[in-house]
Amino acid sequence: MAGSLVLVANPGSASRKYALYDGGRLRGSLHLEWQAGKVVCTVQSGDTATHEVPIQLDRLEHAASALPKLLRQQTLLARDERLAGIGVRVVAPGAYFLEDRIMDEACLAQLEAALPRAPLHIAATLAELRAVRRQFPDVPLAGVSDSAFHITKPDYAWNYGIRLEDADELDIKRFGYHGLSAASVVHQLRQAEKLPPKIIICHLGSGASVTAVHGGRGIDTTMGYSPLEGVIMSTRSGSIDPTAVRALADARHLDAAAAETYLNQHGGLAGLGGSPDIRELLQREANGDHRARLALNTYVFSVQKAVGSMAAALGGADALVFTGTVGERSAPIRRSVVSRLHYLDFILDEHINTACSAPPQLAVIGRLAHSKPVYVLPAHEGAEMARRTRQLLAL
Repeated sequence: MAGSLVLVANPGSASRKYALYDGGRLRGSLHLEWQAGKVVCTVQSGDTATHEVPIQLDRLEHAASALPKLLRQQTLLARDERLAGIGVRVVAPGAYFLEDRIMDEACLAQLEAALPRAPLHIAATLAELRAVRRQFPDVPLAGVSDSAFHITKPDYAWNYGIRLEDADELDIKRFGYHGLSAASVVHQLRQAEKLPPKIIICHLGSGASVTAVHGGRGIDTTMGYSPLEGVIMSTRSGSIDPTAVRALADARHLDAAAAETYLNQHGGLAGLGGSPDIRELLQREANGDHRARLALNTYVFSVQKAVGSMAAALGGADALVFTGTVGERSAPIRRSVVSRLHYLDFILDEHINTACSAPPQLAVIGRLAHSKPVYVLPAHEGAEMARRTRQLLAL
């Protein structure tokens, strides 16, 4: 029925994802991303195969403006149907954003006030919220926290080594992100009756993080105050010594904001290898490109170290999960990551791993009888957002 229709908007660092849910059923999804110098839109209707549709957009930031037309053109939303609610992923540091919020004027004001603390990520969230609001002005809007999953971390996993009084007063904590992805993984494993006590989740995409989960609850994660911290990512540097940042800023005449932009947009694989695209780097590596090989090895090494730290946080690990665009699609990256994890009893079945790309549901790629479970799971963040939107808006 129309009263159960929920649209979710998931603005990522390199894509815009939208999905329409009718109750608990996915009616269809839209995935817009930048490819070969243009914005490409991929549509999926229900469980059918995906297909590309033409779209005239010069910037991803304008994706929401095309939503009403796209939804109706692709017969996902009939002209006489109305949305019951919209959920938008919120990525923002601060205790206020550790829970889902109805996006009223007071909540938007909180986001505006937090903008100077993380301008790149909050600006994108605000832009998406405003754009969706313009297109659907009468539909209740939920801000779905990407950090809420991590609220169960123990107290010692929240703090940096700075004066506690300053950390508390200024709200500088290790909030963590990719919580929607982690919650989706836990939900899917629980539904499949394959949720062991201690799991390590590698969310590898344009953004990347590694998360420790015990009994379905977050224990620690590599991202901290902002999504910049942690492992190397497509364009983000990951963790870096602040003194090195100061040396870089001094040499390149960057103020604090420009230095943050540099680390977010010109670091990671793009900075190391000259491209943020792992597919391109893998191809270049196969052709003997030393810089591509160095970038990929450094990236994989950062993930391997993060898995080790999460295993330490858990006191061991019962299962390893790959999710996110790269985690789901790239067999070579999974192979490289697991190659140094035999000490945790994770060993891949090479044939199954090679054949596994973007599975629609849980896939087992560990070597049976020789390995603890190694899973590949689709990042169903949209389904998690729809559930939480319905709960928050009492739909």
